[in-house]
Amino acid sequence: MKRSMPLLVSFCLLLAACASRAGTAPAEPAAPAVTPTPTDVWLGLLERTPEPLTRPLPPAERAEIDGVYSKLDLSEPQWWRCLRCADYRPGGGIWKLSFDNGILRIYYDVTGWRSIASYSIEGDRLFIFNDPYCPEDVGEYRWQRDLKTLSLEVVSDACSINLRGQNLSQQAWESCQPWHDLIGTSDHWHKPRGCEDAEALIALTPAPDPGTLTVIVHPGDSRKYPVPPDVYVESNAASPPPGIAIAASLESIPYGLTRVLWGINDWIEATTGKPFAAIGVQFLGDPPTGWARVLFDGVEVWRGNTAAIWSYGGRHGGYVEISGFDPGAHTLRAESVGIDYHPVTVTAFGFSYEGGVQSEAP
Repeated sequence: MKRSMPLLVSFCLLLAACASRAGTAPAEPAAPAVTPTPTDVWLGLLERTPEPLTRPLPPAERAEIDGVYSKLDLSEPQWWRCLRCADYRPGGGIWKLSFDNGILRIYYDVTGWRSIASYSIEGDRLFIFNDPYCPEDVGEYRWQRDLKTLSLEVVSDACSINLRGQNLSQQAWESCQPWHDLIGTSDHWHKPRGCEDAEALIALTPAPDPGTLTVIVHPGDSRKYPVPPDVYVESNAASPPPGIAIAASLESIPYGLTRVLWGINDWIEATTGKPFAAIGVQFLGDPPTGWARVLFDGVEVWRGNTAAIWSYGGRHGGYVEISGFDPGAHTLRAESVGIDYHPVTVTAFGFSYEGGVQSEAP
C-alpha cells in the first residue's frame, strides 16, 4: 500500500481543509451516491488471510469447529461514526463469525468492522492468535458445538481490554450450515438471521403502491434546498408547533434532536390537520443507516435503503415527500424495515404549503 501522496494532491487537500474552516466548503453534489452493501465487505473478508504477526500460521487443516456462524445482538446498535471505536465492542445487530482451516474471520454488519486472525484447536480448547488488533495476545476458550449452535467460554483473553472475549462468549452463535444433508440439498430450512441474504429477503416484499399520491425522493438535507420545507420539525423536538403532533414507539432511541429507529417496525410519525400541500420525512445519518419504509395514513408508499439515497461528507440519506392528498388530518410514518438490523436515523419532518420542496436549482 502506498503511504505517501503526490505533492499536488496534498496541496489540494490542504486548500480544501482551509476553505472548510473558513466556511466555504465545497458544494454538495446533487446526484445520490450508492455505497457498497455490507455483503460485499463480508465476501471480501473471506478472500483475505492472516499474517504471522507473532506466531507461525497454523496448518490449513479442517477442524470440527469449522463453519460460518451468526448472532443477533439485541442491544442498541452503533449508529454513529468514530475514528477509533473500541475493537470488538459488543453492539446491537448482526455479527458473523467464520472458522476455516485455521483462519478466523469476524464481521459486524452494522458498521462494517471486521478482523481476521489464526486459530488452533486442542481438544475442547480454542486458541486465537495473530489478531492485528492485539497481536501479542493469545485468547483461550472452551468450545462446544451441537447441530445448530456454537458456544464459546472464555478461559483467558486480554485482547482489546477483554472485549474480544466478552463479544465471542456473551451468547451462542447459530450455525449457518444445515443440520442435515437432505435439508441443505433442498435449501428449505430456517436460516438464522445473518445467514440469509437480507437484500434478497427485502426484494421478496411487493413494491408499495402509492395510488393517486405523488412520492418524490429528494437527495440530501432538505434544510439546504433552494426551496426547503416551510415548516421543519425535528423528530425529537420538545414542543412541536401548534397543529403538528409527533409520536414514536417506545423502542426508538432519542439522540439529540433525532430519533433512531431500531428493530422490526420501530416507528416515528407526524400528524397534522393544517392545510399543507406536501409532507415529508428527513432521513439523515452516518453510514450505518439502513432500510426503512414510509406510510401515509397507514398505507405504505415507499420502501428503500436510506443510506443509498445520497451521500456526501460522510452523511447519508434524503427527504421522502408525499403530495397529492385531499385536505384534512393526515399521518406520515417512518418505520425501520428491520431485516438488515441497521439503525435508521430520522432527523425531522417537513411541511410545505404550496408545491413542495425543490432540491435542485431551476
